[in-house]
Amino acid sequence: MLKDISVYYQEGNMKYDIVTIGDASEDIFVRPRDLKMVSDPRFVSGKGASFELGEKILLDDVQYEVGGSACNNAVAFSRQGYRAAAMVAVGEDTPGEKIENKFTKEGVDTSLVRQRVEYKTNFSVVFNIGGERTIFVYHGLDDYSCLKPDKNMQTEWVFLAPLGEGDEEVINGVISLAAEKNVKIAWNPGGIQIKKSAQHYRKLLACTTVLFVNREEGIKFANFPVAPQPKEIIKTLQSYGVKVVVMTDGKKGATSYDGDHYYHANILPCEKKDATGAGDSFATGFTGRLMKEETISPGVITEALAWGVVNSTSVVSYIGAQDGLLSQNQIEEQIAENSINIEMD
Repeated sequence: MLKDISVYYQEGNMKYDIVTIGDASEDIFVRPRDLKMVSDPRFVSGKGASFELGEKILLDDVQYEVGGSACNNAVAFSRQGYRAAAMVAVGEDTPGEKIENKFTKEGVDTSLVRQRVEYKTNFSVVFNIGGERTIFVYHGLDDYSCLKPDKNMQTEWVFLAPLGEGDEEVINGVISLAAEKNVKIAWNPGGIQIKKSAQHYRKLLACTTVLFVNREEGIKFANFPVAPQPKEIIKTLQSYGVKVVVMTDGKKGATSYDGDHYYHANILPCEKKDATGAGDSFATGFTGRLMKEETISPGVITEALAWGVVNSTSVVSYIGAQDGLLSQNQIEEQIAENSINIEMD
């Protein structure tokens, strides 16, 4: 049964369709002109870029954006027509002001934004070198406990983006919302959570509606000593009580498991300009489709994978994580125009 997407009010308090919790930042995207490429086995990828100290590096392009997973996700859900709010922390500075202005422009509610005079807003410089990203990151927020949701927060869904230190208080608050108010949870764990492993977060996983990881994260989160087959990874993670696990694997597409069936979607060909936000846009596309239903059926998961594929395909066709985010109508149009191969077994 399709749910009406609308703005709710309950006892004088705003009720949201979804609240995103996590990072927001100002991002500068640059494309250096003449960095020297080097091959070295000490790099995980086997390759890197070098420059001489004191050298002036010319840039072919520069682009200023706001980003961070929770910011990207909130904008994505708002574009899809949902009543979205972002619970992020910013400083009393120019980047923080830019983020709040972006939210206002995109129709994202800002009443849950935590502004702290003692913080500097998160900031990153993204180098695009031959289509690959290297990111310099400054995290002004060193204690995420300030993002713990209030027990009276009114929302249908919470999208929990990657968190830093202090994540336990936030997670306990989200678990309480799920237990006491039947709030649905979409979760994309970050590096700190992945390192601690799924067993550490078993209480959160038991009340999670949909979990998103990439293949490398899935291996570590499920605590496999060697790389198993994708189905084994997501089956292990789903065994903690997650309703649906989704694992992306770059050019190999995405695989999902709901405890009964496996689903696999291939990617669509496109001219990739920047991979920033590819994971976020896939997750928000997938979640956006789930949010239209009271129950999750195989047909809904199949459609959700298609939503994720077309949303992420659009995003990587632009520089930055938000310019390519699609509305629901645009998603449906892209699905109709493209042949998306989704298999179920």
